[in-house]
Amino acid sequence: MNLLTSFIKAVAPFVPDSAVALGVREYFNRRHGTWGTLTALQIDTKKQKAILDLELKGETRPLHITVERYELTTTGDKNFIEIKEFNTSREWLNVLAGEFLKGKKLEVPEAVGAIL
Repeated sequence: MNLLTSFIKAVAPFVPDSAVALGVREYFNRRHGTWGTLTALQIDTKKQKAILDLELKGETRPLHITVERYELTTTGDKNFIEIKEFNTSREWLNVLAGEFLKGKKLEVPEAVGAIL
């Protein structure tokens, strides 16, 4: 664990969820800006719930996603997130994501795992 991650883990309990959401939104938009823009994000770290809106390139309407429950785990020095329950504004995406995300752990950067 590097010094920055250690610092983030130490202060994370004192950081409001709105600040966490701002950081995650900025990270997402820099990393995945070719897909579109994450325009809104609300995170409740205590309930492990998130609500987000994406304006995706080529789409006429924003995509609304509600993650009803997520789980963070650590294996060795890697952090993972597993989406346990979710719903989107696109029925076909609910089916597709259900097939591809169910039971899958996705690796997240160390700093992101420290604040969620």
